[in-house]
Amino acid sequence: MFNQGLSLTQAPPISVPFRFFLSAPIFGVLISLIFLFFPFDEVSNEYHNVSIGLIHLFTLGILTMIIFGAMQQMMPVLAGAVISKSKLFANIVHSSLFIGTICMSFSFILDMKQLLYIGILFLSLSFLSFFIVCIKLLFQVKFLTSTVKAMRLFSLSGLITFILGFYLALSHINLNMGENYLAFVNTHILFGLFGFAFLLIMGVSFQVIPMFYVALDFPKFIQHKLPIILFITIFISFFFFYFEINFLFLKFIFVVEMLSFGYFALKSLNNRKRPVFDVTLWYWKFSLICLIISMIIWMFDISESNYILVIIFAFGFLYSLLQGMVYKIIPFLSWFHLNSKGYFSIPTIREFINETYIKVHFFLHVFSIVFFVIAYFQDIFIYFASIIFLISNMLFFLNSIIAVKKYANILKTDPMDLSSFK
Repeated sequence: MFNQGLSLTQAPPISVPFRFFLSAPIFGVLISLIFLFFPFDEVSNEYHNVSIGLIHLFTLGILTMIIFGAMQQMMPVLAGAVISKSKLFANIVHSSLFIGTICMSFSFILDMKQLLYIGILFLSLSFLSFFIVCIKLLFQVKFLTSTVKAMRLFSLSGLITFILGFYLALSHINLNMGENYLAFVNTHILFGLFGFAFLLIMGVSFQVIPMFYVALDFPKFIQHKLPIILFITIFISFFFFYFEINFLFLKFIFVVEMLSFGYFALKSLNNRKRPVFDVTLWYWKFSLICLIISMIIWMFDISESNYILVIIFAFGFLYSLLQGMVYKIIPFLSWFHLNSKGYFSIPTIREFINETYIKVHFFLHVFSIVFFVIAYFQDIFIYFASIIFLISNMLFFLNSIIAVKKYANILKTDPMDLSSFK
């Protein structure tokens, strides 16, 4: 039943999601350079300006970039919510997100307040354009699958994340943090990571895992109840922060919610109906294992610093999963668009990107995370981590661009040419 509501004929032009996907590893390269050339005690200190800028290079330049690109593809396909003038919309959202992320992040890294003004302006244009259209379209959808419901909550969470972020940015500009500043910071983080990112990952997984991997469906309770329970938990957390109520019980609830998804996602992937090899499964399974590890670290405060937690959750869970999704989406869209244009002989989905290169990228990515964690104990290893992470992101970009160029080259040929893919 996973394909209910699926409508590939309403997909936007292929250039719409591709520009977002190809931009993400560029920010990964920038992140590796910051780790490489700035002192470790600055990049690992969550309260330092360099660390704040670094975090936003990831959350905006990688996380949001891939999510915005994927959503413009998934909204018409999975929800039947078609964005009019999709190329113009993508141009506005992408260019303003790219410029805004650079300006805002480096305003903290280089301590240049003028860049923050520009960053706020462009990010406001990107986020408001995206979420106003998202919310309008998603709340008009009549056929409500679990994925559509999760997308609705994602769009609300994203808008709240932006509003809180806008308030915090103005506080930095005015140098007026206020006595409840940390309450807004913590709520901004939770809505961004657990609402904006995790809710969408969870909702999309409900259809993508059974569809792409011929895997078991998630239990109905997980599909239809867990997203709204998580959203309510995030919303309640603001009052815990604001009134300085002990957060331990609510943290436990969060951990149970996240681990519930992680458990059933792994169970689904490990009990596939057609267990053929697929290298992208490595990314999904590694991602979910990192989610479980990060939740254990968070629950029991295993480390005094949040550095290890952030590395495992951001790079291990979020980035691994997003890379696995991109490696599925780019070949699938390339194949689908060529097929829909009537090309008689085209590569299979698995032939658009050499699986050996995807495997190499996976191991580089994993080793970079291992060295990032080790660097907390011996900071000399940050150089190994940074260089491996740099190479990993360059390979991610090259693998993606190879598939895009293969699509573009085939598009120039005669659709009936049997050798068009050679």
